[in-house]
Amino acid sequence: MKKSFIFFVLFYTNIVLAAEVTVSVDKAKTVAKYNLGVGSEVTLESPIPEQAGPAVYLGKATMPNGVDSYQMFLHKRSEKFLFFKPSDVDLGSNRPQSILNPYEQAGGTCTGYAIFGFLTQSHMSGFSGTGVLAKKLSDEKGRTTLLVDNINEYYLTPQHRYSIQGILNKYGKEFGFTCKTYKYETYERLKGRITGQVNIGMPVVVSFNIGPNMYKSPFELKLVNDSKAIDQRLWLPRREGERNSGGHTVVAAASFEYNNKTYLIILDSDWTEPRVWDMEGFLNDPKTATNEIELTVCK
Repeated sequence: MKKSFIFFVLFYTNIVLAAEVTVSVDKAKTVAKYNLGVGSEVTLESPIPEQAGPAVYLGKATMPNGVDSYQMFLHKRSEKFLFFKPSDVDLGSNRPQSILNPYEQAGGTCTGYAIFGFLTQSHMSGFSGTGVLAKKLSDEKGRTTLLVDNINEYYLTPQHRYSIQGILNKYGKEFGFTCKTYKYETYERLKGRITGQVNIGMPVVVSFNIGPNMYKSPFELKLVNDSKAIDQRLWLPRREGERNSGGHTVVAAASFEYNNKTYLIILDSDWTEPRVWDMEGFLNDPKTATNEIELTVCK
């Protein structure tokens, strides 16, 4: 009798863990070519209570080679950023917005990786241009060559060294876009520039100086049905008065609203999963060195 009961419990547990999460769309947000964009309001239906309920869709994390890594949601009741395996989620016929799942950088090469992330995210968002970028990103040889060239251009090539705009405009001649760099004294203008771009599907390169301390994610990041722990820390623009501990570069890929606040989906190559920034909490602090934040956008 005891053996039968144990077998039943194990069998039932395996069924539950493998069960699909079905997504019902309550209020879709269209972004570029996607009818299920980041920020769409959804309801998760799951036999596991901790996974069920209202949520905000945060995108389909996709590796540079096109392989999907996660379906991402902000679970409203628990306020956790949940990463599901793609096979565990049923989105129906919706076209989900792709968010790059970045490579983790080697050494202090964040800006080279950010430029690569920007180009790859632009492609995922539907940028076509001359068609050359899509061709370069279509195989491992092209992706590797582009990443190495991004690093070489930023750190070693005298003509474009340390100039994100210069490097992107060089690529733009081949890929079919032009880029500009902006700095703002106020949070409102900074926010407007970033959200204006990402809400039409185009990413933004964000460069800034960091302080000596890291900050905690506004939401707990959790891999569903996976024992791997995710680093909850973030690098953010330094506060005035903090020691300048060097520069950092990330990519803003999307934005969403939650509890009357604006959040950003950030690609930071210090990690291999997308992260979330609280725009008001992180960037609208009077002590934030806003004038040090540099935005590069292309069209």
